[in-house]
Amino acid sequence: MYILKLLILVLFLWNVPGYLLAYFGPTLGAITSYASSLLLLAYFFLAKDKHKVLFPFILLGILYFSICGIRFAGHEVSEFLKEFVKFLIVVVCAGEVFHRTTKKELFIVLLIGALSIIVNAVIFPLANANFYPTYGRYSGFYLNPNFAGTICLVGYAISYAIKGKWLPIIGQLIFTLAGILTFSRTFILIWLIISIVAIYRNKNNLKAPIIGFGVLILVFLFSNKLTLNTERFDALKSIFTSDKIQSKVIEKDTRTETWALYTDMIMDKPLLGNGYMKLQIKNSVLPGVHNSYLMTLGEAGILPFLLLVGIYGYLMFKSALLFKPNPEFFYISCVVTVALMVGHGYFNNYFNVLISMYLFVSIRQTKNFEPIKEKRPVNEIFLND
Repeated sequence: MYILKLLILVLFLWNVPGYLLAYFGPTLGAITSYASSLLLLAYFFLAKDKHKVLFPFILLGILYFSICGIRFAGHEVSEFLKEFVKFLIVVVCAGEVFHRTTKKELFIVLLIGALSIIVNAVIFPLANANFYPTYGRYSGFYLNPNFAGTICLVGYAISYAIKGKWLPIIGQLIFTLAGILTFSRTFILIWLIISIVAIYRNKNNLKAPIIGFGVLILVFLFSNKLTLNTERFDALKSIFTSDKIQSKVIEKDTRTETWALYTDMIMDKPLLGNGYMKLQIKNSVLPGVHNSYLMTLGEAGILPFLLLVGIYGYLMFKSALLFKPNPEFFYISCVVTVALMVGHGYFNNYFNVLISMYLFVSIRQTKNFEPIKEKRPVNEIFLND
């Protein structure tokens, strides 16, 4: 069961099906996608002493797919049903995995995932399946730089809860370097907020931003050896080296401009929405809404939207109450709540919902003082004490 759990975490949190689909074709992508769901089902049914399912996430999936399916048009019914079933499998079964997952296990899985971003930038700079080869923003296993930046932020947040002298520092170094290489504006903003709050809480946390600025200097020094996104790199560099910050680049193609394009569509059908995928499709006029809150409202209407807002309001509130003993909960809740505002893949790219479920379970365990069921430490496989 322990190996099965790690395999499930790797398949989902390294985006293995998506990566294999992009680089090795639909056959391997489909096989690993179905394998992920089947392994999750197997773990759920084989697990003893089952816990309560995370009903809010299950209800959210049922409401979203049921309501947006009313206006379903223009897509294969089989594809719609497949996504519905896969999402339900995730939200029903993954809670059982996270009840038995330690912070260190999750941290190390994310750490190796972040290393793939660095490998992408240094060794395979032209490997960019979803963009052009010289795009200069890197994502490793995750295919999308903004998605990869969220991975790094979650790992960086968890690093503040990891015990030991060197492992947290190594993690903060890798997550920061990998996050910078994504050139995600959201990563830089949330990284700064987490670092400032962590320093305010404990002055010993000052070492993390020192590491970050050291990493930034290394990126500047070796920039001529890397294929970096010129516009974003120059804008970042201008903050430290120029009298005039390149604010136009930083503000270019802001999400608020994208969201504004969908205002009329959302307001036209606020109760039941416009139907499945209507706000996600990219065409010559509309780029995709890139906001899971607006996507839920625009495709499925007010009920699933209110539930989505309620779930993340609950996570923010409860994590704030637990800030003193578990500050990482608040950091993670900030990351996942903001991440929903810059992407629209919540119901088919499961990282955000999985991390949200992990946080939900962690808050529940902390409130109930419930220990992790599996005692075997992750360092028996990955590390030596």
